Amino acid sequence: MKKILIFLGILFLSFCEANAGNCVWLECAEPYDLSSGASRFMSVASGSNFLATRVAEAILKKELKKTIDGRFNISISSYSVKDLKKGIFKSFSLNGKNLALDGAYFSELKINTLCDFNYVSQQDPKNPVIKVDIPLAFSAVFSEDDINKTMQSAGYKKVIDDLNMLGSSLGVFRVMTSQIRIKDNKFYYILKIAIPFVRNTQNLVLVSNLKVSRGQIDLTNTKLVNNNMLIDLKQLDHVINYINPLDFSLNILENKHANLTVQNINVRDNKVYASGIIVVPKD
Repeated sequence: MKKILIFLGILFLSFCEANAGNCVWLECAEPYDLSSGASRFMSVASGSNFLATRVAEAILKKELKKTIDGRFNISISSYSVKDLKKGIFKSFSLNGKNLALDGAYFSELKINTLCDFNYVSQQDPKNPVIKVDIPLAFSAVFSEDDINKTMQSAGYKKVIDDLNMLGSSLGVFRVMTSQIRIKDNKFYYILKIAIPFVRNTQNLVLVSNLKVSRGQIDLTNTKLVNNNMLIDLKQLDHVINYINPLDFSLNILENKHANLTVQNINVRDNKVYASGIIVVPKD
Protein backbone atom coordinates (compact mmCIF):
# COMPACT_ATOMS: atom_id res chain seq x y z
CA MET A 1 0.00 0.00 0.00
CA LYS A 2 2.85 2.42 0.65
CA LYS A 3 3.81 2.13 -3.03
CA ILE A 4 0.43 3.55 -4.01
CA LEU A 5 0.76 6.49 -1.62
CA ILE A 6 4.34 7.23 -2.66
CA PHE A 7 3.22 7.67 -6.24
CA LEU A 8 0.59 10.12 -5.05
CA GLY A 9 3.44 12.41 -4.01
CA ILE A 10 3.43 14.33 -7.28
CA LEU A 11 1.02 15.18 -6.37
CA PHE A 12 -9.11 11.48 14.29
CA LEU A 13 -12.68 9.92 11.95
CA SER A 14 -14.64 7.06 13.47
CA PHE A 15 -15.45 4.06 11.35
CA CYS A 16 -17.31 1.03 12.70
CA GLU A 17 -19.06 -1.76 10.81
CA ALA A 18 -21.61 -2.89 13.38
CA ASN A 19 -22.56 -6.12 11.68
CA ALA A 20 -18.97 -7.33 11.62
CA GLY A 21 -18.33 -7.06 15.34
CA ASN A 22 -14.89 -5.64 14.51
CA CYS A 23 -14.75 -1.87 15.00
CA VAL A 24 -11.84 0.28 14.00
CA TRP A 25 -11.61 3.73 15.54
CA LEU A 26 -9.67 6.19 13.44
CA GLU A 27 -9.12 9.92 13.58
CA CYS A 28 -8.63 12.17 10.58
CA ALA A 29 -5.80 14.68 10.78
CA GLU A 30 -6.63 18.37 10.89
CA PRO A 31 -5.63 20.06 7.59
CA TYR A 32 -2.43 22.09 7.60
CA ASP A 33 0.12 23.48 5.11
CA LEU A 34 -2.74 24.25 2.71
CA SER A 35 -2.44 27.06 0.21
CA SER A 36 -4.54 30.17 0.80
CA GLY A 37 -8.29 30.15 0.20
CA ALA A 38 -7.87 32.56 -2.71
CA SER A 39 -5.26 30.34 -4.34
CA ARG A 40 -7.50 27.30 -3.98
CA PHE A 41 -10.47 29.19 -5.40
CA MET A 42 -8.53 30.40 -8.45
CA SER A 43 -7.10 26.93 -9.04
CA VAL A 44 -10.60 25.45 -9.17
CA ALA A 45 -12.19 28.36 -11.07
CA SER A 46 -9.51 28.38 -13.79
CA GLY A 47 -9.75 24.63 -14.36
CA SER A 48 -6.04 24.12 -13.62
CA ASN A 49 -6.85 21.96 -10.60
CA PHE A 50 -9.00 19.67 -12.76
CA LEU A 51 -6.21 19.32 -15.35
CA ALA A 52 -3.57 18.71 -12.67
CA THR A 53 -5.56 15.87 -11.10
CA ARG A 54 -6.09 14.23 -14.49
CA VAL A 55 -2.33 14.36 -15.12
CA ALA A 56 -1.67 12.95 -11.63
CA GLU A 57 -4.13 10.12 -12.24
CA ALA A 58 -2.45 9.23 -15.55
CA ILE A 59 1.02 9.20 -14.00
CA LEU A 60 -0.11 7.17 -11.00
CA LYS A 61 -1.92 4.64 -13.18
CA LYS A 62 1.17 4.22 -15.36
CA GLU A 63 3.30 3.55 -12.28
CA LEU A 64 0.83 1.13 -10.72
CA LYS A 65 0.63 -0.86 -13.93
CA LYS A 66 4.22 -1.89 -13.21
CA THR A 67 2.99 -3.90 -10.23
CA ILE A 68 -0.72 -4.50 -10.92
CA ASP A 69 -1.98 -6.55 -13.87
CA GLY A 70 -5.59 -6.08 -14.99
CA ARG A 71 -8.15 -3.35 -15.59
CA PHE A 72 -8.43 -0.58 -13.01
CA ASN A 73 -9.31 3.09 -12.71
CA ILE A 74 -7.69 5.70 -10.49
CA SER A 75 -9.42 8.80 -9.15
CA ILE A 76 -7.77 11.69 -7.27
CA SER A 77 -9.38 14.82 -5.82
CA SER A 78 -7.21 17.77 -4.75
CA TYR A 79 -7.58 21.19 -3.12
CA SER A 80 -5.42 23.04 -5.66
CA VAL A 81 -2.47 22.63 -7.99
CA LYS A 82 -0.07 24.00 -5.36
CA ASP A 83 -1.38 21.60 -2.72
CA LEU A 84 -1.19 18.63 -5.07
CA LYS A 85 2.43 19.44 -5.89
CA LYS A 86 3.18 19.43 -2.16
CA GLY A 87 1.54 16.00 -1.87
CA ILE A 88 -1.69 17.16 -0.22
CA PHE A 89 -4.88 15.67 -1.66
CA LYS A 90 -8.53 15.27 -0.68
CA SER A 91 -9.11 11.70 -1.78
CA PHE A 92 -7.80 8.74 -3.72
CA SER A 93 -9.61 5.66 -5.01
CA LEU A 94 -8.74 2.57 -7.01
CA ASN A 95 -11.43 0.44 -8.63
CA GLY A 96 -10.38 -2.65 -10.55
CA LYS A 97 -11.53 -5.99 -11.91
CA ASN A 98 -9.61 -9.19 -12.60
CA LEU A 99 -6.42 -7.95 -10.99
CA ALA A 100 -3.17 -9.70 -10.13
CA LEU A 101 -0.92 -8.12 -7.49
CA ASP A 102 2.27 -9.78 -6.20
CA GLY A 103 0.87 -13.27 -6.77
CA ALA A 104 -2.63 -12.59 -5.40
CA TYR A 105 -5.67 -12.55 -7.72
CA PHE A 106 -8.88 -10.55 -7.28
CA SER A 107 -12.11 -10.58 -9.28
CA GLU A 108 -12.79 -7.11 -7.88
CA LEU A 109 -10.81 -4.76 -5.69
CA LYS A 110 -11.81 -1.33 -4.42
CA ILE A 111 -9.70 0.95 -2.23
CA ASN A 112 -10.51 4.51 -1.20
CA THR A 113 -9.32 7.04 1.37
CA LEU A 114 -11.62 7.77 4.31
CA CYS A 115 -10.36 11.23 5.25
CA ASP A 116 -10.56 14.42 3.18
CA PHE A 117 -7.03 15.49 4.15
CA ASN A 118 -4.09 13.30 3.12
CA TYR A 119 -0.46 14.37 2.97
CA VAL A 120 2.57 12.69 1.38
CA SER A 121 5.51 15.10 1.41
CA GLN A 122 7.72 15.17 -1.70
CA GLN A 123 10.53 17.43 -0.49
CA ASP A 124 12.89 14.56 -1.30
CA PRO A 125 11.35 12.77 -4.35
CA LYS A 126 13.45 9.66 -3.66
CA ASN A 127 12.22 9.40 -0.07
CA PRO A 128 8.59 10.60 0.21
CA VAL A 129 7.34 11.03 3.77
CA ILE A 130 3.81 10.13 4.81
CA LYS A 131 2.93 13.09 7.02
CA VAL A 132 -0.39 11.87 8.50
CA ASP A 133 -2.01 8.50 9.14
CA ILE A 134 -3.97 7.57 6.02
CA PRO A 135 -6.95 5.26 6.58
CA LEU A 136 -8.52 3.53 3.59
CA ALA A 137 -11.55 1.32 3.11
CA PHE A 138 -11.18 -1.78 0.96
CA SER A 139 -13.49 -4.38 -0.51
CA ALA A 140 -12.41 -7.47 -2.42
CA VAL A 141 -14.15 -10.27 -4.29
CA PHE A 142 -12.49 -13.66 -4.85
CA SER A 143 -13.71 -16.38 -7.18
CA GLU A 144 -12.71 -20.03 -6.89
CA ASP A 145 -10.40 -19.52 -9.87
CA ASP A 146 -8.79 -16.46 -8.26
CA ILE A 147 -7.95 -18.35 -5.08
CA ASN A 148 -6.58 -21.38 -6.89
CA LYS A 149 -4.33 -19.19 -9.07
CA THR A 150 -3.08 -17.45 -5.93
CA MET A 151 -2.26 -20.86 -4.45
CA GLN A 152 0.01 -21.53 -7.44
CA SER A 153 2.09 -18.40 -6.79
CA ALA A 154 5.65 -18.59 -5.50
CA GLY A 155 4.73 -16.65 -2.37
CA TYR A 156 1.94 -19.04 -1.39
CA LYS A 157 4.06 -22.11 -2.19
CA LYS A 158 6.62 -20.78 0.27
CA VAL A 159 3.90 -20.77 2.94
CA ILE A 160 3.30 -24.49 2.20
CA ASP A 161 7.04 -25.18 2.25
CA ASP A 162 7.40 -23.46 5.63
CA LEU A 163 4.54 -25.54 7.01
CA ASN A 164 6.06 -28.76 5.67
CA MET A 165 9.44 -27.88 7.17
CA LEU A 166 7.78 -27.47 10.54
CA GLY A 167 5.78 -30.67 10.00
CA SER A 168 8.90 -32.65 9.19
CA SER A 169 10.50 -31.64 12.48
CA LEU A 170 7.37 -32.69 14.37
CA GLY A 171 6.84 -35.92 12.43
CA VAL A 172 3.37 -35.03 11.14
CA PHE A 173 1.89 -35.07 7.65
CA ARG A 174 3.21 -33.03 4.71
CA VAL A 175 0.98 -31.13 2.30
CA MET A 176 1.81 -32.21 -1.25
CA THR A 177 -0.86 -30.28 -3.18
CA SER A 178 -3.74 -28.00 -2.23
CA GLN A 179 -6.73 -26.41 -3.92
CA ILE A 180 -10.12 -25.01 -2.97
CA ARG A 181 -13.66 -25.42 -4.25
CA ILE A 182 -16.61 -23.14 -3.61
CA LYS A 183 -19.84 -25.04 -4.08
CA ASP A 184 -23.32 -24.12 -2.85
CA ASN A 185 -21.64 -21.20 -1.04
CA LYS A 186 -19.51 -23.57 1.05
CA PHE A 187 -15.73 -23.33 1.24
CA TYR A 188 -13.98 -26.66 0.55
CA TYR A 189 -10.27 -27.30 0.98
CA ILE A 190 -8.79 -30.27 -0.93
CA LEU A 191 -5.39 -31.46 0.25
CA LYS A 192 -3.14 -34.28 -0.86
CA ILE A 193 -0.97 -35.21 2.11
CA ALA A 194 1.88 -37.59 2.88
CA ILE A 195 1.68 -39.28 6.28
CA PRO A 196 4.75 -40.75 7.97
CA PHE A 197 4.98 -44.57 7.60
CA VAL A 198 2.05 -44.63 5.14
CA ARG A 199 3.08 -45.63 1.62
CA ASN A 200 0.52 -43.78 -0.49
CA THR A 201 -0.52 -40.14 -0.32
CA GLN A 202 -3.96 -39.47 1.10
CA ASN A 203 -6.66 -37.09 -0.08
CA LEU A 204 -8.31 -34.84 2.48
CA VAL A 205 -11.51 -33.01 1.60
CA LEU A 206 -12.46 -30.45 4.22
CA VAL A 207 -15.28 -27.95 4.57
CA SER A 208 -14.90 -24.87 6.73
CA ASN A 209 -16.86 -21.81 7.78
CA LEU A 210 -15.43 -18.35 7.21
CA LYS A 211 -15.53 -15.76 9.98
CA VAL A 212 -13.67 -12.67 11.13
CA SER A 213 -11.65 -13.00 14.33
CA ARG A 214 -9.54 -10.12 15.69
CA GLY A 215 -9.50 -8.49 12.28
CA GLN A 216 -8.33 -11.60 10.42
CA ILE A 217 -10.12 -14.25 8.35
CA ASP A 218 -10.48 -17.55 10.21
CA LEU A 219 -11.52 -20.91 8.79
CA THR A 220 -13.51 -22.51 11.60
CA ASN A 221 -15.56 -25.64 12.34
CA THR A 222 -13.41 -27.62 9.93
CA LYS A 223 -14.99 -30.96 9.07
CA LEU A 224 -13.82 -33.90 7.03
CA VAL A 225 -16.00 -34.64 4.03
CA ASN A 226 -14.24 -37.93 3.39
CA ASN A 227 -14.49 -39.22 6.95
CA ASN A 228 -12.55 -42.45 6.50
CA MET A 229 -9.45 -41.01 8.19
CA LEU A 230 -8.64 -40.55 11.84
CA ILE A 231 -7.15 -37.12 12.28
CA ASP A 232 -7.23 -34.40 14.93
CA LEU A 233 -9.67 -31.76 13.64
CA LYS A 234 -8.31 -29.15 16.07
CA GLN A 235 -4.89 -29.67 14.52
CA LEU A 236 -6.46 -29.31 11.10
CA ASP A 237 -8.00 -25.95 12.06
CA HIS A 238 -4.53 -24.67 12.93
CA VAL A 239 -3.00 -26.06 9.74
CA ILE A 240 -5.74 -24.69 7.47
CA ASN A 241 -5.54 -21.23 9.00
CA TYR A 242 -1.76 -21.23 8.63
CA ILE A 243 -2.09 -21.79 4.89
CA ASN A 244 -5.30 -19.77 4.48
CA PRO A 245 -5.10 -18.38 0.90
CA LEU A 246 -7.56 -15.56 1.68
CA ASP A 247 -5.33 -14.21 4.43
CA PHE A 248 -2.38 -14.57 2.08
CA SER A 249 -4.14 -12.46 -0.56
CA LEU A 250 -5.13 -9.68 1.84
CA ASN A 251 -1.68 -9.64 3.44
CA ILE A 252 -0.41 -8.55 0.02
CA LEU A 253 -2.43 -5.34 0.54
CA GLU A 254 -1.20 -4.99 4.10
CA ASN A 255 2.57 -5.66 3.92
CA LYS A 256 4.97 -4.15 6.44
CA HIS A 257 3.96 -0.55 5.68
CA ALA A 258 0.24 -0.82 6.49
CA ASN A 259 -2.14 -2.37 8.99
CA LEU A 260 -5.17 -4.22 7.62
CA THR A 261 -8.29 -5.13 9.59
CA VAL A 262 -10.94 -7.37 8.03
CA GLN A 263 -14.44 -6.44 9.16
CA ASN A 264 -16.73 -8.53 6.96
CA ILE A 265 -16.36 -11.89 5.22
CA ASN A 266 -19.09 -13.92 3.53
CA VAL A 267 -19.69 -16.32 0.66
CA ARG A 268 -22.49 -15.72 -1.82
CA ASP A 269 -22.97 -16.58 -5.48
CA ASN A 270 -20.02 -18.97 -4.95
CA LYS A 271 -17.63 -16.06 -4.43
CA VAL A 272 -15.92 -14.75 -1.31
CA TYR A 273 -16.58 -11.11 -0.34
CA ALA A 274 -14.28 -9.36 2.14
CA SER A 275 -14.10 -5.77 3.33
CA GLY A 276 -12.41 -3.72 5.99
CA ILE A 277 -9.90 -0.99 6.76
CA ILE A 278 -6.24 -0.41 5.88
CA VAL A 279 -4.29 2.21 7.83
CA VAL A 280 -1.01 3.49 6.40
CA PRO A 281 0.77 5.09 9.41
CA LYS A 282 2.65 8.33 9.14
CA ASP A 283 6.43 8.11 8.99
